[in-house]
Amino acid sequence: MKRILFFAFSLAVFVSAAAGQTEETGKNELTVWGGFSPDSNTFIKAIGRTENARFGIFAIRYSRRFNNNNFINLKYTADIVPAAILRYPDFDIPASAPGAREIKETRYAFGASPLGLQVNFRPRKRIQPFIGISGGMLYFDKRTPNFVGTRFNFMSDIGGGVEIKLKNKRALIAGYKYLHISNGSRGIENPGFDNNLFYVGYTFFSK
Repeated sequence: MKRILFFAFSLAVFVSAAAGQTEETGKNELTVWGGFSPDSNTFIKAIGRTENARFGIFAIRYSRRFNNNNFINLKYTADIVPAAILRYPDFDIPASAPGAREIKETRYAFGASPLGLQVNFRPRKRIQPFIGISGGMLYFDKRTPNFVGTRFNFMSDIGGGVEIKLKNKRALIAGYKYLHISNGSRGIENPGFDNNLFYVGYTFFSK
C-alpha cells in the first residue's frame, strides 16, 4: 500500500513538472461520484484477508488537466469523501456464556484521497477510456474491525473505466476500482479489506 501511495505521489510530481514545460493551461473539473463493492476478495492475501465485506462510498472529485493533445490527457485528481460505509463479518464473544457467534459489523467513515492521477485515452473523442490510481485515508466512527484495529485507516486504489463527454462541458463516468483499506499495521491486527468497487459519476463543472 505504501508503494502504491509513493508511486501515485511520484507520478503527480512528474506530471506537474512536465506540465510546467508547456504553455497549455490546466482544465479544472468537479465531479460527484458514488460506488458500491458487493464483495471483497483475498487474491492478494498479503494485504487483503477479510472476506464477505461490503463497501459503499460517496465522493466529490477535483481534477486538473495537465496537457491537451491527440493521444492522452493526464489529470491530477483529489477526492473528498463525506461518507463511506463498511459492512463485514466479525465474531461476538458473550461474557456470560461460552462460545462465539458470527455477526455483521457496520462502520461509517469520512476521509480524502489527495494523491491521484488519471490518464484519459482518445481525448478528442466523445467516449474516452481511462485508467487511474489514487491514495488517501478514511477515519471510521469506531475501531475497525474491532478493538484490535484503529479508527484511522489508509486507502489506495487502482482501476479504470470510461468517460462519456456530454454537451456544455459535462460528462458521465463509469468504472471499476480495486480498492484497499488497511491500518498499515498500526493496530494490534491489520485485517485488510480488498474491495471490488463499481462506481458512476457526473462532471457538472468544467472550465
